[in-house]
Amino acid sequence: MAKRTRVRASGEGTIYENKKRNRWEGQFTYKLPGTEITKRKLITGKSQSEVFTKGRKFLTDIANGLTPGADKKTVWEWLEHWLQECIKPNVRIKTFEKYESCLESYIKPVLGNKLISKLTPQDLRKVFNEMLTNGGKKKTGVSTSTVRATRRYLSMSFNQAIEDGIITRNIVKATKPPQLVKKEIRPLTEQQANQLLRVAKEGEYFYLGAKQRRKPSPGSEYHKAMAYAAVMVALNTGMRLGEIFGLKWEDIDLSNKTINVKRSLVSSTTKGMIFEEPKTKGSKRRVAITDNVKKALERYQKEQQWFVNIMGDTYDSKGNLVFASLYGKPVDTSNFTSRYFKKMLVQADLDREFCFHDLRHTHATLLLKQGVNIKVISERLGHSKIQMTLDTYSHLMPDMQETAVKALEVLNMN
Repeated sequence: MAKRTRVRASGEGTIYENKKRNRWEGQFTYKLPGTEITKRKLITGKSQSEVFTKGRKFLTDIANGLTPGADKKTVWEWLEHWLQECIKPNVRIKTFEKYESCLESYIKPVLGNKLISKLTPQDLRKVFNEMLTNGGKKKTGVSTSTVRATRRYLSMSFNQAIEDGIITRNIVKATKPPQLVKKEIRPLTEQQANQLLRVAKEGEYFYLGAKQRRKPSPGSEYHKAMAYAAVMVALNTGMRLGEIFGLKWEDIDLSNKTINVKRSLVSSTTKGMIFEEPKTKGSKRRVAITDNVKKALERYQKEQQWFVNIMGDTYDSKGNLVFASLYGKPVDTSNFTSRYFKKMLVQADLDREFCFHDLRHTHATLLLKQGVNIKVISERLGHSKIQMTLDTYSHLMPDMQETAVKALEVLNMN
């Protein structure tokens, strides 16, 4: 048995030299937080003073509410626990996946194995700066909004860690978020929007990339009709991609020319495709449509019914989806974008960088240029607050000022 020289450390613990292991050891007595249960903690070091300092810090941390063993928990061990136990049960699946993706992509590789108790503000600043300069798949840096979001999620998790007795302070608050640089929206012009609709209606884009022109099949004709109707609805309502593909025929009142937005189709990496209710009260809305949209939907409904009759029992009509796959199932929106929408852009000689969401921006922009009240536009878009609409489209306001001056000149007030 190792020879030990025992030293009492001012009543805070027993410290002794373990010559066999060539180290100093200390036994420190403490009570589990919130209980009367007594435990002992073994602390080791190279010297008596080192063990004494570490033991005193341990007892102080326990007195301040830290959980025993918290000093051994890594950053990712805590973040994984926080994501699964605190976030996943309380948010939508896509929101959870956004939290998880940011933390797993940018924090875990660099800081995941680091002890959370040893983390410093300098460590975080280095990660945030690296994200701005070399982050992302292309290593060209991620947006300031992504960095701000990652920082926010990390701060939320550290606030919870304080409550759970893992750490004593939130070091994220010692860092500053980068100044937000908004990505400028890219709406189509009226001419470009009409060109896109023409291409979508003609359906020539469907055969781009094919080795030879194939004869039209019922399936391809149905897909082209569906894609055209989806683009038509997007440009004329400002609805989101998921809202459009979440529509059921009972949501569309053709006689009164309205569409009721009641749900959204969400493509999840863990649960596949699921339907969710709109996030906010404003997102759940009724959107008025034009005669042209009404006629387009009526034609599409007939074409869909024709295809359903051909498919027979292999087509699942129970969902009553407006925009459905060949078998009546929900459409993967990512596949729709890559297989149809991007090909439309090429055929229409438009930049492939345009995304389906830009049709929503196009809708709002064209209405603003026609002098439609911003509140009406905000309601059509389903924004929770009008300020969101103003923040997104404020750069168009100078044009609105010119329109106002011309209107005043017509009034000719002296």
